[in-house]
Amino acid sequence: MAFTGAAAAEVSLSGYAEMGIAGGDEKETQLHHDLDVTFKLSGTTDNGLEFGATIDLDEVGDDCTTGSVADDTLLPADADAEEDKVCVGGDGIGSASGEHSVFIKGGFGNLTMGDTDGAFDWALTEVAMLTAIADDHTTHAGFSGNSGLDGTYDGQIARYDYSFGDFAVAASVELDDTGAGDPVWGLGAKYSGDMGGFSLGVGVGVQSSDTKDIAGISLSAGSGGFDAVVNYSDLDGDTHAGIGLGYTTGALSVTANYGEFDSGASGWGAAANYDLGGGAVLMVGVGDSDGGDATWSAGLGLSF
Repeated sequence: MAFTGAAAAEVSLSGYAEMGIAGGDEKETQLHHDLDVTFKLSGTTDNGLEFGATIDLDEVGDDCTTGSVADDTLLPADADAEEDKVCVGGDGIGSASGEHSVFIKGGFGNLTMGDTDGAFDWALTEVAMLTAIADDHTTHAGFSGNSGLDGTYDGQIARYDYSFGDFAVAASVELDDTGAGDPVWGLGAKYSGDMGGFSLGVGVGVQSSDTKDIAGISLSAGSGGFDAVVNYSDLDGDTHAGIGLGYTTGALSVTANYGEFDSGASGWGAAANYDLGGGAVLMVGVGDSDGGDATWSAGLGLSF
């Protein structure tokens, strides 16, 4: 259906690179570089049906060691061990399969399939803001990225979402390709509106598998350069609460977040970005886990 009578088609290429240094309490100060390349394909049929795909060649960088096999321990903390295995080689430069998804949308809504968020993650807003080259502010023990039960199986998710005005709803499913486990189902809803210069966002989501049931809510607000996000999740026996604050003035943006799990893990992170213009941003990030190690990084993020 996407190829028959196509009225328009586009292929765009964008990139993101990082360079700097990183270190920490139990991490030797080291050079850091990273490169992401994203291909976006899009088209529209004669009757207005939109379709497309995204391929993100992610985490091509120096954060690996010599070796000859894929090693999950070399992955970033937020990586999917099955989808983003790093293959290391004697030159010390790794590569990853990255993410890829396909979508089709129209008046009926939007259907996305592949490496995409389940309805729970789609609905909730993370407390993290800004970017650090080593993601220090989002890798501490108290941080939750709201990924929920995504990745319970192979990480291939189908999500349907529909927007009407300031509201949107979504449903998602992830299947066990072996047929041994029940599907992971998700439902989410969110609101995002502007009230005379004061932005407000609310998101709620639930997700269920054959072994776990989770639910969560997030609230976000912003005005005059200030932003705040709080979220709370019941993770089937464990709970998580987090808060994030941010402020932007001119080219400078700063943020901090804190989170804790009822099971005992907690931590905080902070980041600062200074926009140099032309797609270049100076970035600094720190993170510290309660009872654990602190990490830091500083460098440039470059968007193309």
